[in-house]
Amino acid sequence: MIFFGHLGLTTGAMKIYEKVSSEKYDIKTKLDYRVILIGSILPDIIDKPIGAGIFRGIFHNSRIFAHTLIFSVSLLLLGGYKLYKSNKNKILLLGISSSIHLILDSMWLFPSILLWPYLGFKFPIRAEGDWLKSDFIRLITDPSYFIPELIGFCIIGYYFIRVIKRKKIKEFILKGEL
Repeated sequence: MIFFGHLGLTTGAMKIYEKVSSEKYDIKTKLDYRVILIGSILPDIIDKPIGAGIFRGIFHNSRIFAHTLIFSVSLLLLGGYKLYKSNKNKILLLGISSSIHLILDSMWLFPSILLWPYLGFKFPIRAEGDWLKSDFIRLITDPSYFIPELIGFCIIGYYFIRVIKRKKIKEFILKGEL
């Protein structure tokens, strides 16, 4: 998955959670969708510049530290503690969203990354070459790649249009409300 799949599918999942929890369990949870959007791509925001950019000669991989279970679990634990102590859920939302990112990236197929450092401290090397070009080719030819991107784009487009039509741009920018 590249971009819109992460953004849209995570936003959609969290919106469903918000709706179900408020209707079925009468829990009035206010989710900050700005944080959810950032969390949905946080592993890539961290790992791509480090592993595929700045330290490419060392890691040779764009999925390193932030694509590990220890990263997401740390955010979840820290977020749970913060929620318990001060009733603020932003770090917890980052942890949930980055965990969804790992699921959408099928990280269970890469146990040496997902379970780092348990299976060793070295990350696997991704074959050198033009990975950006190969991801683009896969995006336009592989349904398992372009269908989630298309669905994610539709979800983000729906909420973007809805925010504009309802004149709620200010609420989204200031509070993250959808």
